[in-house]
Amino acid sequence: MFSTILNALIPVAFVIFLGWLAGFFKIIDNKHSKSFATYVMNFSFPCLLFIITATTKLDTLLNIKFVIAFFIGLMGMYLISFCTHKFLLKRSPQTAAQGAFVCSFPDMAFMGIPIFIELIGSSALVSIVIGNIISSVVMIPVTVILLELRSGNKANLSQLFISNIVEVLKKPLVFAPILGIIYAVIGVPLPKIIEDSLKLIGNTTSGVSLFALGLIMSSFVIKFSKGAVINIFLKNLIHPLIMFALVYGFGITGTLAKEVILLCAMPTATMTTMFALRYNTLTEESTSSTILGTLIAIITLPVFMLFVGF
Repeated sequence: MFSTILNALIPVAFVIFLGWLAGFFKIIDNKHSKSFATYVMNFSFPCLLFIITATTKLDTLLNIKFVIAFFIGLMGMYLISFCTHKFLLKRSPQTAAQGAFVCSFPDMAFMGIPIFIELIGSSALVSIVIGNIISSVVMIPVTVILLELRSGNKANLSQLFISNIVEVLKKPLVFAPILGIIYAVIGVPLPKIIEDSLKLIGNTTSGVSLFALGLIMSSFVIKFSKGAVINIFLKNLIHPLIMFALVYGFGITGTLAKEVILLCAMPTATMTTMFALRYNTLTEESTSSTILGTLIAIITLPVFMLFVGF
């Protein structure tokens, strides 16, 4: 069991470290980390998500009990974190939204994929697809709306929400798995030449995404703060425990239960840092929370892997 965990985490840490070295020694300008992230989010990961969903049994994708539990786990953590930032840290709704985003959006893409492939296999990526859809269609638009209020854009919140939903649905990261689900419903086998073509680019996702994460980490100076410590505590420890309670309450068992708890144990997604930069909100705190949380996850993830039985 312990060797399985090491086999999953050491390659992940190694590739992140390579990315950090490349940025730290200016072998690759860390300004290019955005290009790597764009490649993963717009090309390789969508291709991988389409292949997974299109070739997965429909009853696995439409496990309503699992989807509801995962939804509550992600958005429930968002609400708890929002209230923590709003009332405990005395922050504005806009700043609290950024803090909640940091505490509730796990790094399902960059860290989840390579770890799950090593521990379980590509079939485990279905849970990542479901989590990505929930985050993209609900969590991200809600966060964008609250952050947009900072600029005084309060005229028509319903129109703002709808426009953000439309924009999100245009993203390859969202419509690719939706197309895959539609294809799975139709039930027509995917031609091998198409499957092989998509796998060729899709299989690059893990390595490139981890390298990009290391490159991003090399471009920021991390700093401990009260907010960062609270964010890491909520994301790395409280979030998976909340998901464990939901798994027990909904009666979810087997591999799916392990997957969803482990996904919530993942550190903060690097995308939260992109939002902080874009809206100039909690930039230093969000960056520090992401980087420190990722480093601390090297300790907390094995604990939760043992906890769920890997």
